[in-house]
Amino acid sequence: MSLSINEKSYAVESRYSNFYSGGDVAWSRDGNWIFCLNGSEITKVDLETGLLNRSYGLNFNESGEKVVSGKDEEDDDAIYCFDVSFNQEFMVTVHQSSLLRLWHLPTGKIEKLWKSQHKGPVVKVTFSSDAKLVCTSGADSTLKTWDYENSRCVCALKDFTGPSLLIKFHPCSGRTEIFAAGADNVIYKWDYVKKTMEAKMKGHLSQVTDIDFSDSSSDCENLISVGRDKVVIVWNLANGKQVKVIPLYEEIVGAFYIDAQNAVVAGLKGNIKEINCTTGKISSLLECQEEEYEIKTLLHNRSTQQLAVVTNDQNILIFGIKPALKAVKQLIGFNDEILDICFVGESEQFLAVATNSKHIKLYDIENHMNCSIIMGHKDTVMTLSSPGSSNLLLSAGKDFSIFLWTLDKVSGSLKCLTKNLSSHTATIGCISFGFNCSTLFASVCQSGSMKIWSLNLKPKQQSHQFSVKCAVVAHDKEVNSVTFSPNNKVIATASQDKTAKLWSADNHSIIGTLRGHTRGVWSVRFSPTDQIILTTSSDCSLRLWSLTNLSCLKRLEQTSTVLRAEFIDHGKYILSSGSDGLLKLWNIKTNACIQTLDEHEDRVWSLAVSARTQKYFFSAAADSKIIKWKDVTEEYKNSEIDKRQAEVLQEQSLQTLLHENKNLKKAFNLALKLGKPRVTYNILNQFIQKRDHETVANLILQLSDDRKNILLDHVKVWSCNARYSQVSNVVLQQLLNEMIVEPSLQRSLNAKNLVEVVTPYVQRHFKRVTELSKELHFLDFIVQNI
Repeated sequence: MSLSINEKSYAVESRYSNFYSGGDVAWSRDGNWIFCLNGSEITKVDLETGLLNRSYGLNFNESGEKVVSGKDEEDDDAIYCFDVSFNQEFMVTVHQSSLLRLWHLPTGKIEKLWKSQHKGPVVKVTFSSDAKLVCTSGADSTLKTWDYENSRCVCALKDFTGPSLLIKFHPCSGRTEIFAAGADNVIYKWDYVKKTMEAKMKGHLSQVTDIDFSDSSSDCENLISVGRDKVVIVWNLANGKQVKVIPLYEEIVGAFYIDAQNAVVAGLKGNIKEINCTTGKISSLLECQEEEYEIKTLLHNRSTQQLAVVTNDQNILIFGIKPALKAVKQLIGFNDEILDICFVGESEQFLAVATNSKHIKLYDIENHMNCSIIMGHKDTVMTLSSPGSSNLLLSAGKDFSIFLWTLDKVSGSLKCLTKNLSSHTATIGCISFGFNCSTLFASVCQSGSMKIWSLNLKPKQQSHQFSVKCAVVAHDKEVNSVTFSPNNKVIATASQDKTAKLWSADNHSIIGTLRGHTRGVWSVRFSPTDQIILTTSSDCSLRLWSLTNLSCLKRLEQTSTVLRAEFIDHGKYILSSGSDGLLKLWNIKTNACIQTLDEHEDRVWSLAVSARTQKYFFSAAADSKIIKWKDVTEEYKNSEIDKRQAEVLQEQSLQTLLHENKNLKKAFNLALKLGKPRVTYNILNQFIQKRDHETVANLILQLSDDRKNILLDHVKVWSCNARYSQVSNVVLQQLLNEMIVEPSLQRSLNAKNLVEVVTPYVQRHFKRVTELSKELHFLDFIVQNI
């Protein structure tokens, strides 16, 4: 049995994309999920794996899958804020249209929809502790409390200076109090049942950023508040008076009680401290480096005894509180345009990513893509390089600097060994180690120059230095790529001047120039096994060149700029990426594109192919997505074999049923499933010849929409031949009758296409039958008059 199966095939194993664009963040009570605001959707992220579990929004169905509505993105009803109930059953979202939507989290259904009734946008929303009420804060300086089950507004609170970006219900469900921080830096306390102002707590001199209660019982005594005036205030809830004022000398953005006496506060610059609210003693839990990150929100999960820090650059850092503050997980909520990626580590455990930022992101592949942010560069990092099976990493970019890093396996981070701050006079666009060599590398920049460096590694003396071996003006325009041959004897460069050049690594002289591309050349690669070299260009082509005579051997065409290409499977195949977001897999021997991978939505700048196993690779693009692809060739072949075997068994069953002329209904379904129009025709024709149209109608009626679509395809085939027109018209009549009764069936069966295809043949058959009827009537007339 011959198989028509691709010799090589890849499929998506996992996707890592943006899930947080700024705004509200909520943490599930069990600590397993993080809910984030991402434009016009709310994303649910698995905290353990860092993967997006599902999305909630108007553009998503109940299964969390995105639905193409045909509307422009600006027509989406953007979400301003949201909150998740304590019991994790409901979520409320506030939209640009001033509508509030109540979502049932397990099913993804919208349970309630109502108008906010605020004179302006809603800036904050929160659930009560028992999840029966929702409170909204509007830009019109009012608070509204909603009983969503009965679709009514319980009260409207207006006597304060707003709007309030901070509102909280008392954590005890038996208490009927709402707390809000006004624009006048006063904390207001209301009783929403009595609709009265209970207290005004004055003490802060600038914006109040967070409040928390000492416990969740009805006898809760104290409230802690922090603000940008750099002080922590402990309040007595009974009388609204200050109990203690603790200065911290830095802006505080978050606070929570860890027990009745102690609280944890987070400063704007990333410092986390523990405070004894009775004695005022301060102890530091985490001291951040200068300009490391700024904290936007502090979250606390009592079930897991963890805290989450949300930074201004959309990163979420998870820490364990006891016995000591320790980093547990770091999630990257938003990656900008991804410019380059490469494996790091002897076992390729880590993936280094350059994301149009001055920081490098280091993902732990084997630990659910836990991420570390590596700081050191002063401007955007453009390029990364690591020698095969090594713990070293080179980085360079717009600050004209080259940094050498080594992997710290214990912390899962990078340590800077040395740096050269004056390596080039323009942006460094590409840097590359020698092939499986950690003592030699080359760098190229936008000015057209290339430098070859030697790296002196002395681990025992902790001395790591690199010096310039050679500096040349390689091209007239920006150089996009540089790479070494497998024996490190030849260096290749690719440039926007439409050429690629080969250089001797020993005497640094030019060996030859590859001419033929009509636009800029983006990348150049040596084959790991053959004497050929690969180039990609903006002229939408890949070219294979002979290293012997520098002639062009083959040209492969794509429909867009080819930005990157890599040899895979020991040089048998080529993997290329384009500006249209498509990845293509090429067979070098046949020049054929054997697979197109369509998962990215923008330019795919970088590919990282596993040199250790050759079984998977990563792709990264301007759409901020990192996708891991796995080799499924064997799985696909096995599944195809199983599928063919199942089809053979079904065909044998069909032949048995037809031979014994029994259970024709089952045979009819099998014939449709196997796509056999001739067998389908014969079964229906048996009933039509017996004038048993009722059985035909029942056979068609019990079919699913998918099977009816297959039957329609068969009807189109039968309509082309007058010999089969009778069966075709009977089936067509039955299907059209069903479409009239159920208009929704017209869309599922693509009625418009059916009419366009079948109408000319039906008209021809009708004309033929009409002429035949006339002739029969004429013969009948002659016979009667003889």
